[in-house]
Amino acid sequence: MKKWLCSVLMVLMVNGLLISDEPPRKELSLKEAIMFALKNNLDLQVEMTNTEYYWNALKVNKAIFIPTFEISANSGETNAPSTSAFAGADITSNSSSSLDFKFSQNLTFGGILEFSLENSRFETNSIYNTINPSLTTVMSFSVSQPLLKNFGMLTTKRDIYIAANDYRKYKHQLQQTIIDLVYSVEEAYWNLVYAYQNLDATRMSLQRAKDLLRQNEIKVKVGTAAKIDILEAQAEVASYESRLIQAEQTIQTTEESLKKILNMTKTKEILIPSDTLEVKKLDTDFDGFLMEALKKRPDIEKARLDLKNYNIYVKYYRNQMLPDLRLTASYYTTGQGGDQLLYDIHPFFGGQITGIIGKDIWETLKDNVSNLYQNYSIGLSLSIPLSLSKEKAQLAQARINLKKALLGLKNVENTIYSEVKEVIKELETNLKLVEANRIALELEEQKLRAEEKKLSVGLSTNFQVLNFQRDYANAQTNALKSIIDYNLTVAKLNKILVRTFKVYRIKFKDFLKNQ
Repeated sequence: MKKWLCSVLMVLMVNGLLISDEPPRKELSLKEAIMFALKNNLDLQVEMTNTEYYWNALKVNKAIFIPTFEISANSGETNAPSTSAFAGADITSNSSSSLDFKFSQNLTFGGILEFSLENSRFETNSIYNTINPSLTTVMSFSVSQPLLKNFGMLTTKRDIYIAANDYRKYKHQLQQTIIDLVYSVEEAYWNLVYAYQNLDATRMSLQRAKDLLRQNEIKVKVGTAAKIDILEAQAEVASYESRLIQAEQTIQTTEESLKKILNMTKTKEILIPSDTLEVKKLDTDFDGFLMEALKKRPDIEKARLDLKNYNIYVKYYRNQMLPDLRLTASYYTTGQGGDQLLYDIHPFFGGQITGIIGKDIWETLKDNVSNLYQNYSIGLSLSIPLSLSKEKAQLAQARINLKKALLGLKNVENTIYSEVKEVIKELETNLKLVEANRIALELEEQKLRAEEKKLSVGLSTNFQVLNFQRDYANAQTNALKSIIDYNLTVAKLNKILVRTFKVYRIKFKDFLKNQ
């Protein structure tokens, strides 16, 4: 009794170990697979990084209109022996310091506006300087504006426009990547569904072949059948066992393809698709489908943006053919302050200081604001290159690229036209095949059942039943394949018409991080 209990326990332990070693199974719907891929697919993450890069490139180009503010400070001292009786000292010692502020701003039409405030202090030991130390301030406004070459918003904002278009292009590229990824998931998922259903159909066919083999073995024993019937049934069983191995291998291969898309290649989980196949008839409207595709397709939007970019280049290089005529204007005021020394007679004759009139930096700045000392200048400068060979070559290149972009746009339009036409034909054909294969499967099943009944009463042969079993198995495969093909064509239609986001309720803005 104890030995029997020990044996039972050992069997249970072994079975428990075998069960625990079996990889976990994970049921997965198509929607779950798509959401998982959108979160974990590496190619999509790379594309999101590219889009983020071009978003920051746009910000870099927009920075040209950010004003700049500069501060500079200097201080120094010089000492030199006197070389003149008018130097005012045996050893001339001068010290100077400055604190300058500058504000500059790029203008929309290509010019530069500058405002500066210069503050300087000068002190010397020369007795001939009547203001010592002296303070000088200069407040100035200046503008430099091109009038021909480099004039206008397009020339100034060229890089911004192109960077903005490039960013939009990569947004459309990201859209296309998402659409392609979803279609890849759909394709791999439905192929996995087909692989499992084909495995089930193969198992059923194998079971029918085994049932026929058992029946033939019984008939041979009782003498109502020849041994050749057993051999034929055994060959059929072996054939289906081979198909079963191939079907299992197909599941592994298809599952691995889906795992790669989902970035799950390292997991040991067995993916079990939970969705079942359905055939939903769609109304086909070529003109409506074509207009929808031409309006929403990312590739045609990218082609249009290429056309815009090269049109900008053509206009820019055409402007570079003009002479460089530039207007410059400035206005500035000065202020003077410091310690004004008062002498009884001129210092040259040995006069003595009798008083000091002080004027600090704030009073000096008041001179600038009050416009006590007004100064201005205005001018034009003209620069004409002796040869425009470089500019002409650049303009010619831009026009060639514009022509290529236009041809590229037409090519995309033709591709969309062709794809819409082909997918409609494919939908109609696959729908007809679904119905035809369904009817064929029903008829083959009826024929097989009738032939099996005839065999049971001796009105048919083993060879005929085997043929009908093969025909029924082929009809099952064809029926399953046609349903898969129809669903994949529907997925292709969603891809061509950019319905993917709407069908699966995907929000594109969720993929634009910090943008």
